[in-house]
Amino acid sequence: MNRWIKFFCLVLPIVLIIISLLATYFIFTNKAFQIGATSLIDPNLGASLGNLYGGLIGTLLSASSIFLLIYTIINQKDEAQKNNLKSNFFKMIDYHNQHLINISLPNTDPQHPPQEGKKAFVTFKIQFKGILETIQEISAQENLQLNKSQILDISYVIFYFGIEGSWTTFIVNKLSRYNGFNEELVIKIQKRLMEKDFRGCLLKTNQTHLSSYFRNMYNAVKIVDESTILSDFEKYELIKIYRAQLSNPELYILFFNVLSRFGKKWLQNNFINKYDFIKNIPFEYCDGYDPKHYFPSIKFEEDEY
Repeated sequence: MNRWIKFFCLVLPIVLIIISLLATYFIFTNKAFQIGATSLIDPNLGASLGNLYGGLIGTLLSASSIFLLIYTIINQKDEAQKNNLKSNFFKMIDYHNQHLINISLPNTDPQHPPQEGKKAFVTFKIQFKGILETIQEISAQENLQLNKSQILDISYVIFYFGIEGSWTTFIVNKLSRYNGFNEELVIKIQKRLMEKDFRGCLLKTNQTHLSSYFRNMYNAVKIVDESTILSDFEKYELIKIYRAQLSNPELYILFFNVLSRFGKKWLQNNFINKYDFIKNIPFEYCDGYDPKHYFPSIKFEEDEY
């Protein structure tokens, strides 16, 4: 609504000024105000000229200034709202970076220190890949007849919630939508993951770190997307700034998060496609899952190479 009001208040003064200029030209070139062949204005019509010019042109110009004032006030209000929204958005990016710094995970190699910050997502990537391969193996061995999307979702649920000890029943309930997923099968998955021996990292929960990480990311994108003040170009440029913060391992985990049950809102709102959110993810990076297949409208960075 504000955009239409601003458009009206900006265009109408221009129209009124043009009318004023045309009226001025008509008045001063009209022969009624001249005497014979001279260029002198008829003094008897001087008062009429003043009244006509002041009444018509003065009114039009006054109306123009009022509309321009309204436009300025609305524009200042919009700019204040934009600045407030951008301030909140950048605060959420700051939170993203602070949260990232505080993530610390045990290294898969006991000879090395814990993985912290962006390096922690390297560990997340190794962990998820190990779980994904395990579910693929068990699906084939047990003849579960799971498709790629189902294997992905099962893997991400285990990756997100963990599958240690007391979590077994919890995971059974979460995966009950899939035929054959009972406690016996989940325990079998648990043992297979333990055999891969990543210091137990394949069994651990990651929701503590990732729940707030992805909620903050989603809400940052959402407040920009739902803005009625920002243009589509301004929205894209702001999200582009957020996108630039993400490392490849972060994009990897985001990609699988979005394709799992946890990414339903991302897909419903079309955030990934609309803002090219995984534009920078490398090809053949997602362990058999092709981002171009799931998000064909994105112009990926490697396509530009």
